[in-house]
Amino acid sequence: MIEWTIIGGGIQGCTLANYLIKSKLTTISNLAIIDPHPEPLYTWKRCTNKINMPFLRSPSIHHLDIDPFSLEKFAKSESGKLDSQFYGPYNRPSLKLFNKHCTSLFHDIQLVNSWIQGRVEQLERRKQLWHIKLADGKQIDSKNVVLAMGLSEHPSCPSWAKELQIQGGNINHIYDDRTPADSNPARDMLIIGGGISAIHTALKWSERLPGRVKLLKRHPFRVHQFDSDPGWLGPKHMNSYTKVTSLSKRRQIITNARYRGSIPRELKMKVLREEKEGRLEIIIDEVSEASYVNGEMKLNLKNTSIITNQVLLATGFHSSPPGISWLNSTIERENLQCAECGYPIVSENSLEWGENLYVIGALAELVIGPVSRNISGARRGAEKIVKL
Repeated sequence: MIEWTIIGGGIQGCTLANYLIKSKLTTISNLAIIDPHPEPLYTWKRCTNKINMPFLRSPSIHHLDIDPFSLEKFAKSESGKLDSQFYGPYNRPSLKLFNKHCTSLFHDIQLVNSWIQGRVEQLERRKQLWHIKLADGKQIDSKNVVLAMGLSEHPSCPSWAKELQIQGGNINHIYDDRTPADSNPARDMLIIGGGISAIHTALKWSERLPGRVKLLKRHPFRVHQFDSDPGWLGPKHMNSYTKVTSLSKRRQIITNARYRGSIPRELKMKVLREEKEGRLEIIIDEVSEASYVNGEMKLNLKNTSIITNQVLLATGFHSSPPGISWLNSTIERENLQCAECGYPIVSENSLEWGENLYVIGALAELVIGPVSRNISGARRGAEKIVKL
């Protein structure tokens, strides 16, 4: 029997694991982290590497450790100072420094000793314990379970793109596991999306294939330093949010608060420079229909058309609750409560969904608010669960 089991080994799950160990709520031998991948933060590293993201969007105080200044202290240490790079007035750390800090944290608490590679397919309550069944047949009994799955396995693809894929078109989502990491197109490339992932991807490929890359986005640049107003990080907005009792209203607040498809100003400047110097073409339009003929894809837009032989989608993720496919049976059997949007109704104080069953990250957003899915949301969720 394990004291704590975390399902999901990304930013959310690893933040909580660190908090549980350092708060002395458990030991590494009484903690299990179940994840389909071979190591912590595997998907985070794969996704950020795919788009060549040099710096995080979040400031230096947003990381996986309890001490807010842990990353800044690490940057001054022997281990961190070689990669000590920060950007802008908010001290946004380099991806390399952030990842190295995470590795140091995991080494300190010996996180590898809690890692179980596998995919959960069933969760049920048995005799005061949670019984977890993995796809490979392995079974685990745990006193406490935390659901820390993210949305990264569910990239959103427009219906026209799915049709082209079926017809054989060379079209992939940048975060799809099946997408080749750096496959070069025969002639050209079209990137679709207007958010931070799309812009990073456009910058990466305009450097590698200058003059052969187009960026198609539906709206003009939406410039915001962060993905929501900084007031959501503290009482400025959260005090009023917590007083809202209607969960449908909370969902609407979250939707309105997120700066979807936004980018920091410096990325706008960089991508406009690529356009000015002829390495990238930027088109503001929308696909109305698409077809695949003789190895090429023709995209009819509202104002023009594009013919290309490779499309990379940077169109985000779907909004369904992560893990819902295998959680549905647990929800029904244990009578777990969900809001109209399908997301869990959990304790405001501890993020508890059922007896000794907790959520963090996207699944906790009706309590944590608009920042729930990011690093600051991981910290806030972990603080509630360990009651700091």
